[in-house]
Order: sequence, then structure tokens, then C-alpha cells
Amino acid sequence: MPINREYIVKRAISLIFVVLGVIVITFIITRVIPARPELLWAGPHATIEQIERARRELHLDKPIHIQLWYYFTDLFTGNWGISWRTRMPILPSILGALPATLELVVFAFILAIAIGIPLGISAAIRRGSSVDNIIRIFSVSGASTPVFWLALLLQLVLCNWLGLLPAAKRVDEYIVLSTGFRPITGFYIIDSLIQGNMLVFIDVVKRIFLPAIVLSLYPMCLSIRMTRALTLEVLSELHVRSSIAWGIPRNRVLYRYVLKNVLAPVIASLGLSFGYTVVGAFMVEIIFVWPGIGYYTAMSLLSYDYPAIIGCIIFVAILYSIINTIVDLIHAIIDPRVKL
Repeated sequence: MPINREYIVKRAISLIFVVLGVIVITFIITRVIPARPELLWAGPHATIEQIERARRELHLDKPIHIQLWYYFTDLFTGNWGISWRTRMPILPSILGALPATLELVVFAFILAIAIGIPLGISAAIRRGSSVDNIIRIFSVSGASTPVFWLALLLQLVLCNWLGLLPAAKRVDEYIVLSTGFRPITGFYIIDSLIQGNMLVFIDVVKRIFLPAIVLSLYPMCLSIRMTRALTLEVLSELHVRSSIAWGIPRNRVLYRYVLKNVLAPVIASLGLSFGYTVVGAFMVEIIFVWPGIGYYTAMSLLSYDYPAIIGCIIFVAILYSIINTIVDLIHAIIDPRVKL
């Protein structure tokens, strides 16, 4: 399918308005919160004169619309501001935390697809059996399970009681120092393989597995339910029933006719939930002390770091909109029935 340029232009314009709306609403909310950010900027032992100077530097002594104008001016010149908590530029800090979040989300989606689609097909071809009932109960209960509750439960059982997996952090600092590991792309699994550092690779996989399982539960259950429904629909079609009646092996029918018709809509639907999973990763990162965008945002919220909060929200809004646009285009490419 040729790319519809008019559709892309419309989505780009809508993206601009969405981001502008997010900026204005978030900026106003952060200014309404009763806090004293100038105290954070000036330091814990600042004098009254230093606090007043900090208010002038942060433009907190001006009306809120003037503060918003200053922020827009800096934002459009590529300056997302300085974090009041870390005194570091916000955009490089967010981009530095992005690989950790993306690595976790991608790993979770691989687990969701690798487990969810086979379970959905198994439930469909055994419709009405005990296996089908168990898989359906799992998909419904898993989709409705709170992420934070499951994360804490798995930490308690697998980490504290059984000691099977590490409880938190992305990698063991001692292994990093002893092996001389240096990040290249920011994706530790890829970087450890590039450097041939198997100790770091094993440690990273062990630490990412538990948060990825928690994060993959919703897309996994979604893929199970969609795969089951679509598989039952394809199996009821005349050409599939005729193939089975003619004696064609069942596995070949499942691969040639069923799986090819099921994969496209399932993957497209999972893609639409990718942005939701990125946002859902925030809670998981906080619980597992995962140094991604969610953890950075949480620390900014706890310290009333307004510029960092707004920067994180803007970045997530842009990322979410771009992901949804790309998924819509991919869905239209792999499924000719979809018209943009």
C-alpha cells in the first residue's frame, strides 16, 4: 500500500496540537501545586537573598502566562531546561534513560507474543476443553491484575523467599566494574553481546526477566484472547474445513491458512497497546528501581522538579503519538482491508 501523505500530514498537525495542549495543561498544573521550587534550586542552606534571586532566575516572580511564554521560547529553541533536582539538562537526561525503558518494553513484548499467540491457538483448537477454560481464565484474570500488586508479589516470592532472581536494578555494579563493561547503544543486552561479556549478559537477562514478565502480562492476555477469537473464525471458514476434510495434515493447515490470517491483526492490535505499555512501564520501573524514563519522572515528581516533569510528559506524549501513527501505517500495509 502506498503511503498516504495527506494522512501523515494530518497526523503531524494533530500531534503538534496534542503536544501544545499537553504543555499548557501540565505547566498550569505544576504551578498550581503548593510548593517552593526556589528552595530546591537555591539549596537547603540558602539565605533569603539567594532564595529571592532563585525566584527571579526561575521567573517565579512573574505571572503564570509570562512564565509559560518564557518556557515556550526556550522549548522552541531546543532548550528543554535544567533539572532543578540534578542541575543537568533535561533532554539529554531523558534520552539517556530512554534505552532502559525501550529495552524493558521490547523484551516484554517479545515474551507476550512468544507466549500469547501459541496459547491462543492452543485454546482455539481445543475449544470447550479444560485446556481452553484454563487459558481463558488466565487471560481474563491476567488482564485485570494490577501491575504494582503483581510486581510486589513476584518480588516477595521469587526474590525474597526463593532467591531465584535479583529484586531490583538493571545490572550489578560489581560485575560491571570487574569486567570493564561499557555501554555503547544503551541497550545492555545488545552491548554485552557486542563486547562478548557473557557475565553482564546473564546478569542483565536475569534482572530484566521479572519486570518484563510483569509488564508483558496485559499484552500477553490481549494476544491470547484475540488469537483465540480469530483462530476460531478462520477455522470455521469453508476452505479451511475443506482442507481438513481432504486429509491435509492439521499442522500444515494451521500454518498455511490459520496462522497467516491471524498474525496480522493480532500484531497490529499489540502495536496499538505498545504505547500503553510504555506508560505502564513507569510503575514497574519504580518498583524494580529500573533507571528508565518512569523512574526519572517519579524522582522528579517527588522533588517538585517542574521542568523535568513537563519535559518527561512532553517526551512521552510525542513518543506515544509517533508510535500510534507508525502502528496505524504498519497495520494498513499488512492488512489491505484497512484504508487510511
